Amino acid sequence: MDDAAVRQPAPHGASPEGPVGRPGEPFDFFPKDIDWKRAALETVQRHPLACLAGAMAVGFIVGRYRGRVIVGALAGVATNMVLRQLGESFTAGDL
Repeated sequence: MDDAAVRQPAPHGASPEGPVGRPGEPFDFFPKDIDWKRAALETVQRHPLACLAGAMAVGFIVGRYRGRVIVGALAGVATNMVLRQLGESFTAGDL
């Protein structure tokens, strides 16, 4: 291979021709003026059992793999609310 035909690599693995693609490229197949709310409601009205089964599957997967984190976060929020109420009752002078 001729040395003149071989180019040096760009720093940090960047493309020598510059940036490739653009940020919105994966979602260009969606129309720009779609009404997502209407489309979702029509889909649920046409296929209620399939949507319910899909929601159940997603809920199961999220609960299965992130359940401890979700329960821990909810317990932290509940504890924070209880302690805030308890602190307000002591500072309000109602006792």
